[in-house]
Amino acid sequence: MTAQVEKQLIGSSDQHTFVETDAVRYVYQPLEELFLVLITNKQSNILQDIDSLHLFARIVSETCRSKVDEREVSRNAFELINVFDEVVCVGGYRESVNLSHIRTIVEMESHEERVQEEIERNKEREAKEELARKAKLIDAQRREMAKKGFNSSGGFGSNSGGNFGGNYGGFKQGGMGGGGGFDSAPAKPYQPEPSYASAPAARPMGKGMQLGKKQNATDALFDVIKKDEGLELPRKRTRKGSYFTGSFALITCLLTAFQYRVHIAIDERISARVSRDGGLETMEVKGKMELKVSDPGKAMIRVALQNAYSETIQFTTHPNVDKALFATGVIGLRDPSRPFPVNQALPIVKWRFLSKDDNHLPLSINCWPSPSGNGSCDVNIEYELQVDRLELRDVTISIPYPGTSDPIIQSADGNSYQVNRQARMIDWQLPLIDASNMNGVLEFTVNDENVDGFFPIRVAFSSLRPYCSVAVGDVLALDGNRVTFSQEALLMTEDYCIV
Repeated sequence: MTAQVEKQLIGSSDQHTFVETDAVRYVYQPLEELFLVLITNKQSNILQDIDSLHLFARIVSETCRSKVDEREVSRNAFELINVFDEVVCVGGYRESVNLSHIRTIVEMESHEERVQEEIERNKEREAKEELARKAKLIDAQRREMAKKGFNSSGGFGSNSGGNFGGNYGGFKQGGMGGGGGFDSAPAKPYQPEPSYASAPAARPMGKGMQLGKKQNATDALFDVIKKDEGLELPRKRTRKGSYFTGSFALITCLLTAFQYRVHIAIDERISARVSRDGGLETMEVKGKMELKVSDPGKAMIRVALQNAYSETIQFTTHPNVDKALFATGVIGLRDPSRPFPVNQALPIVKWRFLSKDDNHLPLSINCWPSPSGNGSCDVNIEYELQVDRLELRDVTISIPYPGTSDPIIQSADGNSYQVNRQARMIDWQLPLIDASNMNGVLEFTVNDENVDGFFPIRVAFSSLRPYCSVAVGDVLALDGNRVTFSQEALLMTEDYCIV
């Protein structure tokens, strides 16, 4: 073939695009230092052959990016064969494809694969959120235990309801202050229940040789757990100057949640859809309050709420809850002779808050892309905490970016960010946003001017303070005596995005 082509070219002044023999046509095109030759029969359409040759030339130039020479072609031989196979089918016939189709096929992009990856990412995110929620509850309850101790008379919830701060109004007279008509009896001092981790009773020492004090079964078990989990537990001083045992400290660390016999859990989920121009399209907060009683002797109770709301909050009570009593700020059963269920988390109140007011948005995000005109774009992402009574924890602001190259991060408040090259996403991570750092800016540059590629921006955070300031002021028995209780609260995002 080479000899035939050279024979036709040497000594000729014509501009050739093909060479023919008796049965074969050679369609060729110079390609830098090489020639690209397409061999067909003489019965094929010469125009289609030339079009196919041009497509092959574009493929070779795109695959061998630096320079088209023998070394570069040899180095990319397998990639070229793979791409050529998409152009010509078995039998030598041209496939009906263009360069964009070939790129899609070679990249092997799959919609089903992207959907599956998104499902896996959602599962991982939900698992991380659940772990973060449990970790926050443990951390908050440990701080309360360390601050109040085990001998306090008020419990977690008795005096801590007011810490949530801020509300949208208040119940009218006869609501919160007097506990909804209950007699204000003095609180009885709280006597701590016997601890199951206390030291065992002294035993008479047996006879015979004793090389050392024998370790009891409980301490041996906890030593195994400490070894397996790699825990280092500091010795903690009690009020009398003595020290807690390692077993007791380990039990404190392994508690998933410290709860009294009457426990109240407040859970809120917030969703928001914000326009990239700054207008709030919709915001929804869904919350619920669950009551769990683990002592049948404390099931005849009423719960007095501490904070109330404006009429924009929609409340729904359990069918067995007395609605007339709830209007006064007290939650109780319609039949006072019936106790609350024991060892069951009963949702007693649910609420919903809707708004399109920008001022109600807890965290606002502004994106300012500025195309430079030379193929790059400078982007500023700014956050602002608008509800300063909230403390947002584990905040992650995920910004997509266009283009094929990685972004260049100029500056980031908090100095914590990750570039996810696979998802083409920048995750700006802030451990805590509160009144001390209500504003922050992230600046980066990308080699693309498509401003639509920076949306949608998704935000995830949590808070130990509910958005609607729900709190329990007191729990009272039917005779008016106070009942020790604990309470926990958690606010998390469900779908918070800027589009």
